[in-house]
Amino acid sequence: MQKSQSHSSTQVVTSLALSFLLIFLFSCSGRKEAHSWTRYLNNTGTYSSPRAVDLNKDGILDIVIGAGGQEEHHSDTAILALDGATGAVLWSLPGENQYVGSPLFCDITRDNIPDIFIGGRWAQLQAINGSTGQVIWSFYPERKNPEGSDGGWYNFTTPQLVPDQDGDGLQDILVANGGDAHAAPFDLKRPAGRLLVLGSATGKILANVAVPDGKETYMSMICEERPDKQWRVWFGTGGETIGGHLYRTTLKDIMNGDISGASILASSDIKGFVAAPVLADINEDGTNDVIINTATGLMLAIDGTTDSLLWKIEFPGTEAYTMPAIGLFTGDSIPDFFANFAIGTFPNLSRSIRFMVDGKTGKIQFQDTIPSFQYASAVAADLDGDGYDEAIINQSELKRRQFDNKYYSYPLAFDLDGDNNFDVVYCAVQYGNAQFDLQKPLGLLISRYQTDMKIKRPAKWGAFMGSQYTSIYKR
Repeated sequence: MQKSQSHSSTQVVTSLALSFLLIFLFSCSGRKEAHSWTRYLNNTGTYSSPRAVDLNKDGILDIVIGAGGQEEHHSDTAILALDGATGAVLWSLPGENQYVGSPLFCDITRDNIPDIFIGGRWAQLQAINGSTGQVIWSFYPERKNPEGSDGGWYNFTTPQLVPDQDGDGLQDILVANGGDAHAAPFDLKRPAGRLLVLGSATGKILANVAVPDGKETYMSMICEERPDKQWRVWFGTGGETIGGHLYRTTLKDIMNGDISGASILASSDIKGFVAAPVLADINEDGTNDVIINTATGLMLAIDGTTDSLLWKIEFPGTEAYTMPAIGLFTGDSIPDFFANFAIGTFPNLSRSIRFMVDGKTGKIQFQDTIPSFQYASAVAADLDGDGYDEAIINQSELKRRQFDNKYYSYPLAFDLDGDNNFDVVYCAVQYGNAQFDLQKPLGLLISRYQTDMKIKRPAKWGAFMGSQYTSIYKR
């Protein structure tokens, strides 16, 4: 277990909030010092986002996150659970490479404490006992090298839960695997992404299908149960330099091993679909529509019933690798969207456009430009109780100093301790200022702000993929 220590939270860049075109600082003045904390871990970084769950039965939600050191190197701290009350390390696990997915929770040990599923680079995917931190199972344990590519396995994304498929009475795991990190940027000969269903209790492969176009995949799949009890599944292909598609299929077809009939919802010959879509009903027909940011700098809204395009926003010369945050920003009952697009072409991304879109009309209601590439998007919550949601987003500052803070994680806006006040959890990674040093983190800051802001309306999008971690907005 890596040694951690307290660290001044003033070294972390202040979060920003947006409410009906107004931006205000979310600062230390609205927090209670007694239960706010910051934890610092040396030589550790993260591309994962924090999620909250009570692991020690103290009634306070704890924080679980993926982490790691230098890419393609062993790390003593790659999966981390922190006490929500104090920030103390409950347990941590090592990794052969970074764990970049965000955790999924399901009690498979039947001890009334949720267990954890989390994936990452080099075919790392583990089920972990939430109480003890002991590994229940690891994917592909028979691998002959740490990478896992000897078995044709690559990076795991963030998983989702699906109904029991193996008859053991437990929900099972839906997850995508793909993305060969050693492939040259414009090399079209890349291993096809795979869609998997795994037994949650054992890690056994219950279904394994290749994506229809044979392209790579980096997108975390999302799924939704329909009124007829059938499950729809959305997945994407392509990457920063390789074109791809946004698809919709069914869990039934995945389990049958044939997704050749998957519907194509959007396509690009230039760049792919990396960020997961979000689902929300924006035309009030009772069916969730699909909203997605693409690596070509588009935000698309697709009708969930007809698959037709509802509206489109385009920022030429930008790329998007993050999903939009959903909130009620404009005063009506139809969900709106806050997003950030990077200006430039990967990896030369140094500025970002931030904007808010009226979900009903597809019109931009707010827009600005900031001098940094936002590696993560916002979450949303009504912090001041005025009926409008705020978009809470980390902002990196590019400064010439010994090290810089970078934000690769979505923040978390939850009530951790049940006092009906918002708590905000966020992470910052410190890097050296030398060129090409982004893969060598100096340290990871994880902070909890306990505020005095009373919750008048529960946050529906208070975390990466929403407060229920499903990427579905429920009114």
